[in-house]
Amino acid sequence: MARPVRNHPPGLRPRIQALIATFAAVILSVTALVVAAAPAHAAPALLSQGQPTTASSEQNATFPPSAATDGNLGTRWSSAWSDPQWLEVDLGATHTVTKVVLYWERAYATAFQIQVSDNGTTWTDIYSTTTGTGGAQTLQVHGSGRYIRMYGTHRVTQYGYSLWEFQVFGT
Repeated sequence: MARPVRNHPPGLRPRIQALIATFAAVILSVTALVVAAAPAHAAPALLSQGQPTTASSEQNATFPPSAATDGNLGTRWSSAWSDPQWLEVDLGATHTVTKVVLYWERAYATAFQIQVSDNGTTWTDIYSTTTGTGGAQTLQVHGSGRYIRMYGTHRVTQYGYSLWEFQVFGT
C-alpha cells in the first residue's frame, strides 16, 4: 500500500528547523545561567601548618610540639607518659574549622576531644570519642576559634600521646 503524500506549504521545513535551533539555544543559555549562578565552594584551607604549637608536655626535645604542625610526616610530637595531655595550635585569628586530620604514631589516644577556644582559656568540644582507632583519623567537625587542641584523656599504651601531624582545615 502506498503512503499518502503530504504536501507542506512552501518554506515550512526551514521555519521548523529555525524554531528547533532557537529552542536549543534558549535551553543552552538557561543551563549556562544556572551553572554560573551556583555558589562556588572553596576547598577548606590547611590552617595549622607552621602555626605556633604548644603542648602540656613533651617527652624530650627530640619530639617538640611544633613537629606536629610542620608538614613533615617524618617528625612528631610525643608527650609525657601520663593522662591527660594536650597539643594546641594558635591559628592566628578566629577561623571556622570543618575538618581535623590526626596522624597518630602507635602511641595514640583511645579517648580524646578536639576543642576550640577564642582565648586559649575557655574550651568548647567540637569532637569527642572514647573509641579512638589511631592511624590516620579524619574527623568532620564544626566549630570556630583562634585556638584548637587535641585533649587526650586515655592512651592505648603506657607511653605518651604521639602525633606525626595535627592538621586543621577550615575557612
